[in-house]
Amino acid sequence: MDNRNVVVCDNGTGYVKCGFAGENFPTSVFPCVVGRPLLRYEESLIEQELKIDPKECKILLTDPPLNPSKNREKMVETMFEKYNFSGVFIQIQAVLTLYAQGLLTGLVIDSGDGVTHVVPVVDGYSFPHLTKRMNVAGRHITSYLVDLLSRCSYDYKREYQLGLETTILVKNYTLPDGRVIKVGTERFQAPEALFTPELIDVEGDGMADMVFRCIQEMDIDNRMMLYQHIVLSGGSTMYPGLPSRLEKEILDRYLEVVLKGNRDGLKKLRLRIEDPPRRKHMVYLGGAVLAGIMKDAPEFWISREDYLEEGLGCLSKCGQA
Repeated sequence: MDNRNVVVCDNGTGYVKCGFAGENFPTSVFPCVVGRPLLRYEESLIEQELKIDPKECKILLTDPPLNPSKNREKMVETMFEKYNFSGVFIQIQAVLTLYAQGLLTGLVIDSGDGVTHVVPVVDGYSFPHLTKRMNVAGRHITSYLVDLLSRCSYDYKREYQLGLETTILVKNYTLPDGRVIKVGTERFQAPEALFTPELIDVEGDGMADMVFRCIQEMDIDNRMMLYQHIVLSGGSTMYPGLPSRLEKEILDRYLEVVLKGNRDGLKKLRLRIEDPPRRKHMVYLGGAVLAGIMKDAPEFWISREDYLEEGLGCLSKCGQA
């Protein structure tokens, strides 16, 4: 089967990425905005951008962690009833992230536009009962940055001093309307919400705490494998310095809680944060890899015949019935 007969669709919290099996980048990326314009765009996406006939194509859909089974059932129903695809498969986003990195076991930190998940995966299977969720991600950081900038008043003394000493802390940023603003310490303060959610009045653990708790709650035989393969995914993990900050905070917690302050024990911990340069589209890339490998394996896909015969019970093929 030709790669262009296998569609990959990653439905994120901020953007939908669509393309074909085996491709390195999505063909089309558009915002997740629900409403009539989006419904019209769905039709033009299939006909004009992807240029496909759904009846002759299969589609691989990505599934966010902790997604209710009702949502998966609706996804399959829509693909067969409305768009008439010949085959469907659904895979957990965190598992696809590891596929893109060439791994089957690891801890995935997926932070997009609307939510941050920490998901442990062992041998290609995720653990929903150990998955952590934080309602802080890209859009919340953007709102926090706007709030920080709105509190600023022009400080002539400070501006003069900064002008004499350094220009590194202050960056010029061009707004969509063409205006240029100066952003100083606010660009470091805003992403801090990922580690300290209380800054934006969100209760719960920050990113480093979620990672540490998630690994320590895993059975002891798999903990070290997870520490060795912590994989970042999503646009909100692209901040410069985030991997090194995360590594430091995890080491601090491990030293305090596990080693009880004994620094000699840190030599045995092989902690590794993997930050691939294309992690913004990591889930899509993993889906494209999986779809390319399995495009000619009929037993892998939920076929239209399976759906008509078994109804929504056919989801057992995805391990999700």
